[in-house]
Amino acid sequence: MSALVPDDKLSLEELKKHKDIALISDDVSSREELIESLMNYLKLNRKQRRYSDYYSVKLFGCNVCDMFISLSYRFKYEPLIPMNETFFVSEPDLYYNKKAFDEGDINLCFVIGYSGSGKSVLTREYEGDGIEKVSLDDLVCVKDHYTMEDLKVMSSMLYSFFEGPGAKYYISIKERDLFADRSEVFTEFIKFARKYASAHKETKFILEGIWTYLFFGDPSKFDKYAVYMKGTSLIKSKLRRMKRESSNTAVESWDRLLEFGIYAGDTTFKDSNVDKWRRHFEKKKETVIKQEDNYFTLLKQNIMAQINDINSCFVHGDAEGIRAISKKAAADCKMDITEKTIVIEECRRAIADLA
Repeated sequence: MSALVPDDKLSLEELKKHKDIALISDDVSSREELIESLMNYLKLNRKQRRYSDYYSVKLFGCNVCDMFISLSYRFKYEPLIPMNETFFVSEPDLYYNKKAFDEGDINLCFVIGYSGSGKSVLTREYEGDGIEKVSLDDLVCVKDHYTMEDLKVMSSMLYSFFEGPGAKYYISIKERDLFADRSEVFTEFIKFARKYASAHKETKFILEGIWTYLFFGDPSKFDKYAVYMKGTSLIKSKLRRMKRESSNTAVESWDRLLEFGIYAGDTTFKDSNVDKWRRHFEKKKETVIKQEDNYFTLLKQNIMAQINDINSCFVHGDAEGIRAISKKAAADCKMDITEKTIVIEECRRAIADLA
């Protein structure tokens, strides 16, 4: 290994020539190739794995094992969570075509998830001129909430829809036929939105709401757009929303409970669509998989960031840098005890590996 001089400019093809480096690249084409790549990594000694993880972070932003976990979704043919259990169990978030949307190659993004799942938080990075956000929930009984002038200020897409082909849906709750097909306004607007976005390339459009995959059974028709899917379960999402709205009056809170029953039933009937969409997009190479942020995932991210720094010092022979990381962790009274223990122990091992 000493013959390998650290060089951040080394390409993936050059690194593949080194038998003591094992990486998992994002162009693996089969489950078998993915597993073989991981086995090659596990056969290395600890020093060689440090080099491999260092270059994996440089090239792909994560270590080899995390790369394996991320890419494993691409080759799943059976869901990790059985159908309809997404009612109770959260899954990872999916970001399909995020790079293309961020760079402007795609200008229409569908953000999908239950109410309370965190869709708005997910899109918080997209603010400012040239970006329009539309909540699909606003399509129902819109006349009770917004004038046409309000819509013109809110969103050119919404205004154009209700001014044109969606004029018949500009109604109040009193004008609504309670027995009408609830999917009609959503399907008509989404069809309109795809055409509108195509004709207005200078603007990015984000459509938030669960209704997209509840009323469109074929996810492949959305392959040319960006699709972000929150994995938060229905139960967890609704509890979040109820907590968020706990300051409401008793009557409003009771209405929310009644709504939850209707919403849960509606979702259960359509839940096969939810699974179909997830299974479709999670296997695509353009999809980034991200675990929902919670205590354990944030702890893991913090630990891995420290280990990446340790590996960087190790690869460059910087023993003092490793000792500095250990001392900083030992002196940090705010650091989680689990993180502190792992980081200090990893520093000890890295120093030993340098010997």
